[in-house]
Order: sequence, then C-alpha cells, then structure tokens
Amino acid sequence: MDQVSDFLKRLFDSNNWPARWHCGIWTPFHGWLYIISSSLIAMAYFSIPVILFYLIKKSKNHLPFQKIFWLFILFILSCGVTHVFDALMFWFPVYRMSALVLFVTAITSWMAVYGLYKIIPSALALKSPAVLEKIIQERTLELQVSNNHLQQLNSELTLAKLESEKLMKQKEEFLGIASHELKTPLTILKAYTQLLSEKTDGEKITQTDIQNKMRVQIDRLALLIYDLLDVTKIKEGMLVYYKKRVNLKHIITDVVQDIRHTSLSNNIILENIVDIEIIADRERIAQVFLNLLSNAMKYSPAGSPIIITVQKEEHTIICAVKDQGFGIPQDQQDKIFEKFYRATGGHRDTYPGMGLGLHIAENIITNHEGTIWVESEEGKGSTFYFQLPIASEDSYLN
Repeated sequence: MDQVSDFLKRLFDSNNWPARWHCGIWTPFHGWLYIISSSLIAMAYFSIPVILFYLIKKSKNHLPFQKIFWLFILFILSCGVTHVFDALMFWFPVYRMSALVLFVTAITSWMAVYGLYKIIPSALALKSPAVLEKIIQERTLELQVSNNHLQQLNSELTLAKLESEKLMKQKEEFLGIASHELKTPLTILKAYTQLLSEKTDGEKITQTDIQNKMRVQIDRLALLIYDLLDVTKIKEGMLVYYKKRVNLKHIITDVVQDIRHTSLSNNIILENIVDIEIIADRERIAQVFLNLLSNAMKYSPAGSPIIITVQKEEHTIICAVKDQGFGIPQDQQDKIFEKFYRATGGHRDTYPGMGLGLHIAENIITNHEGTIWVESEEGKGSTFYFQLPIASEDSYLN
C-alpha cells in the first residue's frame, strides 16, 4: 500500500526518468516521426468519439446497442490519451501518469470486449439489408392483398347496399301497385253490386250483363291473388308441379276459349298448332299461356291480332305468342322476367299489373326443363317464345 500511496503522490513527478529524447539514441527524424505519428493517431482517436456522439444524437436514441457505442467512445478516448502521453514523454517523462492512463485504457478495453460478447446473440438476430428488403416486399404484398380484399368487400357492401335500396324501392312500388290493382276490381265490384240493388225495370242493362262484368273483375282479382301466392311459393321453393303426359294443343285451345268468353277486344289467332304431347303440369303450362296472352292483350291496340304458333323440332317444341303492341326497349328486355319488374316508357306506365306474370312464367318453364325468351322492337310489337321437351315413347312421370 505504501507503494500505491507513493505512486499517487508523485503522479506527475518526472525527476526519476530522463526525457525520451535522452533515452537511447534518437535522431531528429526518428523522434519527430514518432511524435507526429502518435499525435495523428491521438487526433484520429479523438475524432471517432465525436462522430459516434453525433450519430447517437441524430438517431434520437433509436440506435441499436447504444450502450456499446458509449463503451467504444470511452475506450477510443482512452486510447487517444495514451498516444498523447506517449508523445509528451519526449519532453515530460511522467511515466506514473502514463501507466495510470494505460490502466484505465485496459479496463475500458475489457469492458468493451465484455459488452460485445454480451450482444453477440442479439447482433446475430439482426436482419441483413437483403433480408429486410425481402420482408418489406412480403409485407407490402400482404398489405396489397389485404387492401384488394378490403376493396372487394367494400364493393360487395356497396353492391349489397344498392341491391337493398333496389329491393326497398321495388317493395314500395309493389305495395303501391298491389294496393291499386287489388282496389280497382273491388271498387268496380262494389259499384256493380250497388247498381244491381238500385236497378229499375226501365234500364237497358240486364242483370246478366252486370253479372258477366262482375265475373271478369272477380277473375282479375283471383288472378292477382294467385300470382302473389305463387311468387311466395317460388321464393320458398314450395311451388308444386303435378306432371303427366298432356296434349299441348288442348291446353292452348282451352285457354283461348276462356279468354274469349271474358274479352272480345282482341283477335287471338292460332297458327300451325302442332298436335303433340309433353310431360307437364297442365295447369301451370296453361298459366304460362294465360300470362303471355294477358300481357299481349294489355299492351296491344284493341282488335289487333295476337298470334299463337307451335313449331316442332327434333326433340322439342317452340311456342310463340306474338302481339302488335308497343314493343319492349332493348335495354329492358333482360329485366322483364325479374320479379316486380315492369317495362317503362311511352304509355306502358298507364297499364295495370304488378310485374309478376313473366317472372312466374319463367319459373314454370324452367321447372319443365325449358327456356323462355323475348324478341321485340319498339313500335313493332313483341314475340315471347318458350321451348319445352317433347314427350318420348318411354317418358315416365316424375
């Protein structure tokens, strides 16, 4: 301990040693080369900590392994100080102070070594720029996929919203049309009922005439109700079909006769009606003809011909109902078989109907393994076609 105490007391004492210039044989060139080299090394050692400190400052304390940076700053500063004292020894041989600086440098050196050893696992876990670039590309791709998925969901939600708004609009239109369509025949029936109760013998209108007109309105009201019931069954998949071998010509003839009993305003013409059998629900196929003929009569001028044809092909028959009405705009022809859809434009909006007949007809034909379509030109009328398979010899009933 006495030596340590004496060492510290005489830390800057240089009396026991000569200046380095006088130790050995130094030429001026050799000496100054040593001094200048040590000085330049010291300046470099002092510059490096300044740069490291600037880097830490600019990184706003986000630099990884920041403690190691501070250890290196201390270590490099200590190394610089040793070179300063190494150069000063040529004039001031303070070997005790130089030894202390070397001791401090040794401690900081091993602290830096230990610090480096401790961070090896964390350093090895760091991603290389190439790996980071790959990760960024993968994450970017994932974000793009997620963004595309969100855009798709947004588009689907937008379409669902538009579809919902469309359905709500159709519902409101349907309620308005339905209330009007159901109220009209009831109002007429009420008027004829009142007329019957107030009729006098001197009036020309007969009771039979009134009853016939009342029957027309009752049939109209019943048809509206049946259409509503059928649409509900179609939606729930509960529309029942009783299929058997039936004669198509007989179905057409019966439907036309029924219409002629209730309406004389149109001229229904049967052309080339092939006498052929199909496997079908007789009432439902009759309903298809009734709906197509009702539409044709509704939109055709009074007295204009409505032509029904049946054409036989190899395994199918094609039925057609042609009218001389307003025709259907091209942009609406794909929509007329939709539920509650009614063609618009011109005088069409003034005609009654709920937009159910064609929708029901399409469902019936589809369930008979057939197809239905329309060909129309504005101002030249429309022709509705449907195709059904012919009953073969070995056809069986479903």
